[in-house]
Amino acid sequence: MKKNKIDFYNYATIFLASFPVLGLKKSVLAIILWSILSLIIMISEKSYKFLQKIDKINLLVLTGYYLVFLISFFFIEDKKLATRFLEKNIAFLIFPLFMIVNRKFFYKSTLKKSINVFIISNIILALYIWIVILSKGYNEVMESDTYYNPIIRNFFSDISEIHLPYLGLLFVFSSLMILNDIFNNQIKLNYITICRCLGISILIFSVITFAARLSLVLFIIVSLFLVFKKTSKVWIKIGFLAIIISSTLLVFAIPSSKKRIDEIRNTKLVLPNKDQKSEEVNFRYGIYHCVNLILKENWILGVGPGNVQKKLNDCYSGYTYKNYDDYSSKDYNSHNQYLDIWLKYGIFGLALFFVFLLWGIKNMSLSYGVFLFLIMMAMLTENIFDRQVGVVFFTFYNTLFFINRIDYFEKSTS
Repeated sequence: MKKNKIDFYNYATIFLASFPVLGLKKSVLAIILWSILSLIIMISEKSYKFLQKIDKINLLVLTGYYLVFLISFFFIEDKKLATRFLEKNIAFLIFPLFMIVNRKFFYKSTLKKSINVFIISNIILALYIWIVILSKGYNEVMESDTYYNPIIRNFFSDISEIHLPYLGLLFVFSSLMILNDIFNNQIKLNYITICRCLGISILIFSVITFAARLSLVLFIIVSLFLVFKKTSKVWIKIGFLAIIISSTLLVFAIPSSKKRIDEIRNTKLVLPNKDQKSEEVNFRYGIYHCVNLILKENWILGVGPGNVQKKLNDCYSGYTYKNYDDYSSKDYNSHNQYLDIWLKYGIFGLALFFVFLLWGIKNMSLSYGVFLFLIMMAMLTENIFDRQVGVVFFTFYNTLFFINRIDYFEKSTS
C-alpha cells in the first residue's frame, strides 16, 4: 500500500482520539467512517491473510466481552435491550478486529500522537466549560450551587455530555500522560513544560471543582508513583508533595467539592427508608445490599445479562424511601463493573473477565500500566462499560496500547 494511504489511515485513527470534544453523535460517525476505511484496507490489501496463530488468539480474547454477549443474545427475552447493548458496545468488536488485522499499517508514533490529540481535546473542553462558567459570573455560580441544584456539576456534565465520573477519568488520564511527558523530558524549564503544567492545572482544578472523588484520588496516587519512579531529585519530590497537599486542601475550599466531601461524612450505613431526606440517603449502600442478596443465591452461574436490572429493581422495591431520585424513578445499576459481570455470568465469567482485562500486561509500557490501573480502579465504583464514552475510551486505547507492546508491534512496510 502506498505511503500516502498509510498516512491517511493513521491520521484517521489519530482523529478518533478527539472524541471528548466531538460529542457522542460525531464520534459515532467518525468511528463508522474509520471502520469502513479499515474494512477497505483489510480487503484490498488482504491483510487478513497475514494473521498468525497468536494474532487469532489475541483477537478472540480482546473481542471476547462482545462475543460472549453475542452468544447470550439468543437467550435474552428482551430483544430490544439486547440489541441496544450490541449497538452500544460494537467498539469491543471493531477496534480489536481492525487494529490487529491491519496492525502492520499503523505507525508506532500513532499511539503517541493519538494521546496528544486526546490531551488537547480534553483541555479545550475544560477551557470552553470554564469560559461558559466565567461568563455567568464565577461568584454568582458558586453561590447558587446547592445539593438540589448542583449548577457547577451540571455545567460540566451538560456541556460535555459526559457523565462526571467518566469525565474525571478522561481528565486524570490526560493529566498523568502530560506529567509522564514532563518527567521523560527531564523537567526542562521551557515554554512547553510551562504549557504542560498549565494543562494539568486546568484539568485537575476542573476535577476538583466538579468533585469526581475517585478520579482525584487516583491522580494523587499515580502522580506520586510517577514522581518517585521517574526522578531521584529530592527538591522535585518535596515540591510535588507540596503541590499535592495544596490541591487536596482546595477540595475543602471550593464549595462544590466540599459539599461532596460532606456527603461522605454525613451519610450512614442505613438502608434507604421513608424517614430520610435525599441528602441523607446512602444510595450505594442500598445498591450493594441488593447486589449481595442476589449473589448469595446466584454466585456460581449469575442471573444472566438480561435479568440483572430486573433482579435489582425487585430488590429495590423493598425500600420505603420515596422521592424524585428513589429507586423506582431511576434504574440504578450495580455501580461496580466487576459485580455487574459477576451478576451476569457468575464467578467463572468474572474470572474470564479478568483474563480479558489483563491480557496485554506482558511487556506493557508504563503508560499502558497507568491506563489499565485507572480503568480497573474506576470499575470499583462505576459500570464503565454501561456508557458509550467508557466503551470507546477503553477499547480504543486498550487495543492501541496492545498492538504497541514491545513484543508485538510490527512497523509499517513503508
